[in-house]
Amino acid sequence: MKAVKIFTYNLKNQKSEFEFYALSKGLNSGKPLDSPCPNCFVISCRNVEELDVYRSLLFGLWQTKSFHQFLIGSVIPYIRISDFKNFVFEQATHLKGKEKVFKNDIRRVKTLEQRERHIYEQLLLISELKRIYIARHLKR
Repeated sequence: MKAVKIFTYNLKNQKSEFEFYALSKGLNSGKPLDSPCPNCFVISCRNVEELDVYRSLLFGLWQTKSFHQFLIGSVIPYIRISDFKNFVFEQATHLKGKEKVFKNDIRRVKTLEQRERHIYEQLLLISELKRIYIARHLKR
């Protein structure tokens, strides 16, 4: 896996076709984003495959709270771009030779996320039904 470009987001920079964003401040530092915000890093990739792999890598690192070890700041924690770059590149080199297995696991995680979303929607409907059943017996 080749290294991608990681830099701080700036409104004046041109947006490329294959880039996504990662939060740089707060306890959600490292969380991958589809749209930019003032406190984020830009991860610029060469193609869609690379974009998918790095987005999945960042999502996994964020989910496992791997970036928490790099947070600094007393009021609003943040991660330095150098720490972020080094850690992401270190994890990407660790994946070398395991791309097929990693992509397979990415596909499985995406399937699980879809199922999780579907179950969550069903739970919302169930809770709404419970509310409706009780509410129709109450005086308005």
